Amino acid sequence: MKPYTFCPFCATPLNMAFVDGRNRMTCASCGWIHYINPLPVALALTVNSNNELLVIRRAHEPAFNEWALPGGFLEAGENPEEGCLRELFEETSLEGTVEGLIGVYHRESELYGSLVVVAYRVAAAHENIVINHEVFEAGFYAPDLLPPVRIPLHLQIIEESRWKN
Repeated sequence: MKPYTFCPFCATPLNMAFVDGRNRMTCASCGWIHYINPLPVALALTVNSNNELLVIRRAHEPAFNEWALPGGFLEAGENPEEGCLRELFEETSLEGTVEGLIGVYHRESELYGSLVVVAYRVAAAHENIVINHEVFEAGFYAPDLLPPVRIPLHLQIIEESRWKN
């Protein structure tokens, strides 16, 4: 993410200052401080009535062409559960019910910077998958037929969910 060089309120060039225990870009004119906060992400570990796991093959960076759990950035005004279900629906046209929280994780992304990832277990309401432009393919898979999920956080979430049990 490109850092600010000018104040977004008064257009004064920003200076580095030590504020609240960290170096931060600040405005000497109006006092604005650039706090760099993590972006919120929600992931949906989605299972069908046969306890098969939904995975998607990503059509965009990051992790282009990799198998993954559906998910994405939260939108302003939505809570993480809503964002999780919205992302699931946008990518696969699947509706579902959040059954519980798997975990909350922090990751650094070369593309987006600091991320806070919230992962939920979701029960799919149906299996009528229709993918959007963000996905090459998607499907439900039994544990012994699961495509290779190589994104470390997604693997961790699958393990911590105890989906295979």
